[in-house]
Amino acid sequence: MMKNFLDAVRGNPKLAAGALALIAVQGLLQARIDPLRRQPAVEPPSVIKSTGGLPFEYSLAAISGFRQVIAGLLWVRADSFFHSGNYDAILPLLRLITWLDPNWLDVYATGAWHLMYNFTDTDQRSDRRYLPVGLALLNEGIAANSTVFDLYKEKGWNLFDKVKDYPLAADAYKAGRDADPNHDINQIEHLLAHCVERSGDPEGAIAAWADAMRRHKVIWDAAKGVAGKEDIESRNRQGYNNASKNFRIMKVRSYCRPRDIARLGPVEASLGVKVTRIRPRVLRVEGSWNLVGCLKDQYDDLSFDDKGDPKSATISSGIVMDGPVDGARIDVRLQNAGYVMPDSQNFSFEVSDDLTIMQDSLSSRGGRRTLKGTPYQFNPGGAGDQNLERAGIYSYKDQASAPKGISAAQALASGQISPAGQLQLVTFIFPPQTRQKKFYTLADLPGLLSELKSDPARMAQLETKKILVATEDKLLLSEFGKNRDLDMSKDPKMYGFKTDLYDLIVSFSPRSAPDFVQDRLGWNGEGLKDKRYLRSDVKLGQQMLYLKLKLTKEDINGTDKKVLFDDSAGVGLDKLQK
Repeated sequence: MMKNFLDAVRGNPKLAAGALALIAVQGLLQARIDPLRRQPAVEPPSVIKSTGGLPFEYSLAAISGFRQVIAGLLWVRADSFFHSGNYDAILPLLRLITWLDPNWLDVYATGAWHLMYNFTDTDQRSDRRYLPVGLALLNEGIAANSTVFDLYKEKGWNLFDKVKDYPLAADAYKAGRDADPNHDINQIEHLLAHCVERSGDPEGAIAAWADAMRRHKVIWDAAKGVAGKEDIESRNRQGYNNASKNFRIMKVRSYCRPRDIARLGPVEASLGVKVTRIRPRVLRVEGSWNLVGCLKDQYDDLSFDDKGDPKSATISSGIVMDGPVDGARIDVRLQNAGYVMPDSQNFSFEVSDDLTIMQDSLSSRGGRRTLKGTPYQFNPGGAGDQNLERAGIYSYKDQASAPKGISAAQALASGQISPAGQLQLVTFIFPPQTRQKKFYTLADLPGLLSELKSDPARMAQLETKKILVATEDKLLLSEFGKNRDLDMSKDPKMYGFKTDLYDLIVSFSPRSAPDFVQDRLGWNGEGLKDKRYLRSDVKLGQQMLYLKLKLTKEDINGTDKKVLFDDSAGVGLDKLQK
């Protein structure tokens, strides 16, 4: 169409002059009609660098007042690239669309998600070079739409979920709350409370939940019984109930966790790490540690009032049983030496080819702890039993790893089972939920033990299930990274390894751990210790496990299999960095 128009005016000077006059008049009118045209965000400073300039047809469309139309057509095209997996083709379209229509919130949100989640390597690890790029795109969108909460919410979520910078995520949600009086409380203030908790500030999280409850109540009351506002009333009633539940949980945790840690003492993590180059650009990071948590959710049954305050000053501690658990992860990060994620104020799609960042998480599994006088199961090849797990009775699958022991019947008859072991045994045989309880206490033991000993079928069940009682202490550490290779050889564009030195960081932060691990270790690692790798200077206000190794390009690219670091064998200790 544009080509036909140009051909027509080329041979008719009067038509050309008239068309130019109309365009000039239209441009003047459009400047008055469309106040967004003069917003700085319509043409950010980086646009020429990012796009190389707009094609003539798009520039003319923008001048002529059809910016949103062209942006819509480009977005349809970008969506087709999304579905076909042609992600590289989307980037310039995103740049054009946000230039043409800086108030299209979904484009900023979707573009940032694409940059921070969809660029991955062969093993689906995100390309973390694009994290500051995605944040910069959101910052640009926020600058152009500073009075609506949506992009603040997107920024907060990406910082929470992907970057795991909880204080910065909280700042983003606070900014969205303050910028938009009509923000969605569920999307802004509920997530704000979670971010504050993950920042290691339980009292701040309690205050955030209380504020969310107050705001929900105001809207709920105003909409109650008003025709046409039933959805508003329902949504805020549900939001209030959810905030109230989380408020109570936080009050309980804030009360119980410090007392449990003081009573049970800190956990010696005994972290051990081994790093092996399997082949060029393929590393294996493996090791073991003493990962201890709360064996089940034991806080909900405690006696607290509606405000989450303890009803009795003599309330018992929340944790009845603790021990090794599965579920927490060890983080591994390999990056250019000294790399710090840059400020994300200036937007550009460009990332340095010289920069290499790989991050992964390794699951911890297989920990076992059985104390003398407590039960365990010796069951080679057998399936797990949920009731055993709830009672903290661990299964051992081979004789070498299992503790020495005697039959449960013999231990009961001879008194070789401890009170803690008795509690575990009756918890297994008589699951508390079948007695309308969450867990038993020592006060329940006499009656339950008498019932067990007088029931031949129950006693036979102990034999059938191969339940023994340990005559020695036994501890097996949780393992991570075993037989798990971190392969960076298939993605040379993402992992260029063009510089000489790299940092390999192995870490564990309690703030990112599951609740049942935090119950034992605390929000900020108060219940954590380690002889070698406990650090309190890495992230403000918390103790965490952290070791950083300095690797060379040759360490990573070497052709033969080689152990680069093994703290148990004293290999590569010179690579440890402060």
